[in-house]
Amino acid sequence: MDLLNAQHVFIETSIGTKETALQFLAQTAQNLQITTNGADVLASFNDREMQGSTGMMDGFAIPHAKSSAINEASILIVKTKNPIEWDSLDGKPTEVIIALLIPEQEAGTTHLKLLSKVARLLMKDDFKTQLKELESAAEIAEYVNQQLIEE
Repeated sequence: MDLLNAQHVFIETSIGTKETALQFLAQTAQNLQITTNGADVLASFNDREMQGSTGMMDGFAIPHAKSSAINEASILIVKTKNPIEWDSLDGKPTEVIIALLIPEQEAGTTHLKLLSKVARLLMKDDFKTQLKELESAAEIAEYVNQQLIEE
């Protein structure tokens, strides 16, 4: 099963701050019918960020939301037009956002497995380089799905 399709990948997106990125993700999840309540998803993203930044290394962030308003486990990927500040571990701005949206009832299973897989992929330089270099939503979706299967 593919967790990511091309409609869930956004390239050259104009986002100015982490806050607007999280708002974009929540609204997009609602527009794509991943969730029935974008405000609930935004609150979940914000709650998670308050526990500690999801800004990783080398320009990546992996915000995640768990909510009963999320219909199915999904991934959204956003490549920003300009890097944004995300309070990342290495202090570098974020260019690629890999958002995980998990239904509340799958929080202990799907969420942890998916988060673990994505975190392991982000330790691989070739994965990060490839993700930054691919320019079409379809290519990114295909590549990420392939990597998640192999991981």
